[in-house]
Amino acid sequence: MPVGESQRSQPQYQFPSQPQPNRDDSQPQPSAGRYEQPSSSSSRQNSNAANFVCPENFGFFPHHKSCDKYYSCDNGTATLKVCGNGLVFADDDPSRENCAYPFSVDCGDRTDLEPPISTPNCPRLYGIFPHPSNCRIFYSCWNGEASKYECPPGLAYDAEQRVCVWADLVDRCDQLEVAEGFVCPDPAEVEQPGHYTRHAHPTDCRKFYVCIDSTARPYGCSFGTVFNVDTLQCDDPENVPGWSVLIFYSQFVFFFFKI
Repeated sequence: MPVGESQRSQPQYQFPSQPQPNRDDSQPQPSAGRYEQPSSSSSRQNSNAANFVCPENFGFFPHHKSCDKYYSCDNGTATLKVCGNGLVFADDDPSRENCAYPFSVDCGDRTDLEPPISTPNCPRLYGIFPHPSNCRIFYSCWNGEASKYECPPGLAYDAEQRVCVWADLVDRCDQLEVAEGFVCPDPAEVEQPGHYTRHAHPTDCRKFYVCIDSTARPYGCSFGTVFNVDTLQCDDPENVPGWSVLIFYSQFVFFFFKI
């Protein structure tokens, strides 16, 4: 019977639903509302605000067409505002000035948006965007500055769920990872059918395979660790019999060899 580890049938790794870049605490969250002036002229902006009747003397209210625009009412006087490019106005609480990511807001019929303002790796100034060609990479953009995230080996970024999942489950990169000829054990030989098992790669100490319903998915350990066939976990090389590691700090590259 093959050695295996019973686990849940999903990878043990995912990003938060709203991945955030590393930034100073002084930088506001989307709900704080970072605003830009509308692309329309000031006179037209003032005209639009003048035509808006505040439902209440104080509060924040959605624009009737644009999901990224809203009105700020102060003592009955309306001012038209626009969320940061890539954010939309959440109208669930009139007392809050709340610009948020589009996936967390139901815009309804408010379908208009300001034109995109792009920077390298950021189609809009704010948002979470997949890499155009590498399915493992995505970017969290804040005010046009991109912070890079990379899914572990064997996983790919699912833009719809905003998590890292098995690469073959992401339509646009189903060719990203292959099992290199590895064949999973017969399901009848697995102690708990429906659970996944882990198996060492025949030549690469950092890699291993995860078998789910007879489908092999490649996976890998983080830099500086190797796959331990006894514990079926990634481990420090000194804890894995027969392996040692040389570290070239100038190159920041790990080299493993068997002793």
